[in-house]
Amino acid sequence: TRDTRARASLVPAAATMHSAMATCAPAMACTSVARPTRARASKPGRSAGVPGSIDVPTRRRPHTSTRSNALVARAAPKFLIDKLESSTQTHKELTFRLADPDVASDAKEFQKLSKALGELTNVVEQYKRFKECELGIFEAKQMVRDAAGDLEMEEMAREEASTLLAEMDALEEKMTLALLPTDPLDAKNIMLEIRAGTGGDEAGIWAGDLWKMYQRHANNQGWQ
Repeated sequence: TRDTRARASLVPAAATMHSAMATCAPAMACTSVARPTRARASKPGRSAGVPGSIDVPTRRRPHTSTRSNALVARAAPKFLIDKLESSTQTHKELTFRLADPDVASDAKEFQKLSKALGELTNVVEQYKRFKECELGIFEAKQMVRDAAGDLEMEEMAREEASTLLAEMDALEEKMTLALLPTDPLDAKNIMLEIRAGTGGDEAGIWAGDLWKMYQRHANNQGWQ
């Protein structure tokens, strides 16, 4: 029958496919066996000469001397330096205007400019001293370089630089506080009234002590 003939014709084809797969099997096995192995890089510090390892050169970090860093001044914030430079320029302009005879003849204008000048004088002087400390630290660095092995001179220069650095930090804090915006009511006068409450003589004594405290504070501030 036709079905019997068809099945008989399929048998040789299957046998041929089976033989082909059997022929490819050894080649695949050979390929897997012949796969090369990767050489792992050894960690830094691993001894050389170990089979299957590769020595990786390591870089040493540059040594930073803490003694040299002690002579480096910490840079002030840029916004603070810009504000101080602007205040210094304004101080110069106010000084020049106060020397004008026309301004000196106007009492109201002269008083206004004198007040503005007085508010800037303190911070301008502090900034001037700040720059002098920077220059002193630079000169101390040059002294250390020129010491040429003179330990006594080098130590003296480092002590001077350390003192100037501490002064610069204190000046920076003072100048930052001085440049904070002020309240327009700060310059106006006030009227303070203290009354003794209920409590008899003790309340009157406490009110007197409180008055003396405010009076001493006003005297220390130069208020009238």
